Formats: sequence, C-alpha cells, structure tokens
Amino acid sequence: MIEAITFDLWNTIFNNRFYTEMRLNWFSHFLDEKNFSISKMDIESAFKLGFHLPKRKFRMYKHIQTEVLISKMLNILKIDLSNNEKDFVKKEFEEVMMSDPPSLKEGTIQTLEDLSSNYKIGLISNTGITPGRIISKVFQEYNILQYFQVRIFSDEIGYCKPHPILFNTALKELECDPVKAIHIGDLLETDIKGAKDCNMYTIWFNDSISQKSHQIKPDYEIQELSEVIPIVRNIN
Repeated sequence: MIEAITFDLWNTIFNNRFYTEMRLNWFSHFLDEKNFSISKMDIESAFKLGFHLPKRKFRMYKHIQTEVLISKMLNILKIDLSNNEKDFVKKEFEEVMMSDPPSLKEGTIQTLEDLSSNYKIGLISNTGITPGRIISKVFQEYNILQYFQVRIFSDEIGYCKPHPILFNTALKELECDPVKAIHIGDLLETDIKGAKDCNMYTIWFNDSISQKSHQIKPDYEIQELSEVIPIVRNIN
C-alpha cells in the first residue's frame, strides 16, 4: 500500500518554461549601464558556454551552483565585477521566474488536493539557475505549497537526480519505506531511474508521448496528472 507520493517539478507540476532570453536581456542592459562595450552575440555565446553543464557519470552528478556558472561566464567575457555586483547578477538571474511564473500542468491543484488527504506528498526537483527558495515562493503564489510536506531541491542537497541522495532524503523526511512510496516524473534517465534504483514505485508522466526505453521501464505510464489518483489507490 502506498503511503507517500513524490513529484518531479518541470513538465510534471510546472509546464516547461525557459528564461534564458529574459536573463540575457537583463544582463546586456546591466553591462551597458556599467559601460562594458560587449555585443549581444558575445554575451549570448558566453552565457551558453558558461552555463553549459557537461554530462557527468551517475556517482559524480553534482549540482553546480549559479555563482560558479556566473564566474565562468564572466571569465569568458573577460569582465571583472566586484563581489557585490556578482551577488546582484546572481540574485537577478535566480529571481527572474517571479516576474512571469510558469503555468501549472492541467489538473495539478485538483490532483494534489485529492491525494494530500490520504498520502504524504513530496517534491524532488533538479534546479538549474532558479533555486528551490524561488520555486517555493511560486508554489505559495499558486496556493499549492501547503500540499508538500517535503521539498527536496538539488541546489540545497548538492546533487542532482538520479543520485539516490535526493530520493533517500525525501523518504527519510516523509518517514516512509521506499516500497511504500511512488515517484512521478517525466524523465526516464533522472526520475524513473533514480526512483527505481531506490526501490520506489514509478510513474512516467509521458504527456509528450516520448519514445520508450528498453533499459529503463517505469511501473506505470500516464498522459494526464489526474491518472495518478486511481493508480496509487489500486497498489496493494
């Protein structure tokens, strides 16, 4: 019997949304104000190089903090900023989501409302530039923060899914054995593999009808979030 349910964030709770262009526009304006004569093309190129994360082996799947990536970008541009200026850039990059939050997946609020009355609910999310503290604020704005007893973010843990520390930390805080927990996510390589490696049940949220994998097999597959409800109720 299922006691706890954990959700991925992007393309599971939130619809995918990219903020690169907003960050680049802001940063270009910031550099203009600082009298740095750098083209938008060079800024975009440095951003792509600086924030590019090479694939890492499973046991090396460490979260790279935003300040490290910003420093890499500044080095590429050969720009020297003060620590206060770097902190300011980091803050603006991290908080851009607040100005235009991503939309919720259809059925999110109703599904969480239904499940939270009978199950412990958690979030397990890899974060990019947007940290967990900002995601929690957006949850609060959407009035869904109260449904999540546990929120696990890679920027706070220091590792990314599929590393087991994220799943095990969530299970520990939810006080639930893995065989009594189920994880829902859209990515086979991170969500499904990570949860299965920790002996959790898995639901693949495949609303984009992605190609199946011969190596990573979820226990269940759904196209709508509300389909989670009958699945968890029927697991004995």
